[in-house]
Amino acid sequence: MIRRLLASLGILITKPDRSAWPPPRRPEPADPSPAQLAEVQDLCSQWLVMWCWYRREYAAIARFGPESTIIYDRDPRRLVFRCRAAELAMPIP
Repeated sequence: MIRRLLASLGILITKPDRSAWPPPRRPEPADPSPAQLAEVQDLCSQWLVMWCWYRREYAAIARFGPESTIIYDRDPRRLVFRCRAAELAMPIP
């Protein structure tokens, strides 16, 4: 069993057609400018929108409802869409 494992590791190391290690990384999004962040905040008025520099994505915290909903997304357009969808999913009291 160990010989098969070592043989398979040898195949992975010697065959150039296998994927390279480490795997390719996603491109890092650039930090948004203050104007871009203000625009996203204006579009999501019921949310507190921040840029998480460690996660490299936007975080939106709901200002409504009994539970605190948090949405993370790298794309600001998708974040606005998901915030609106969460607002529409809230029941009307």
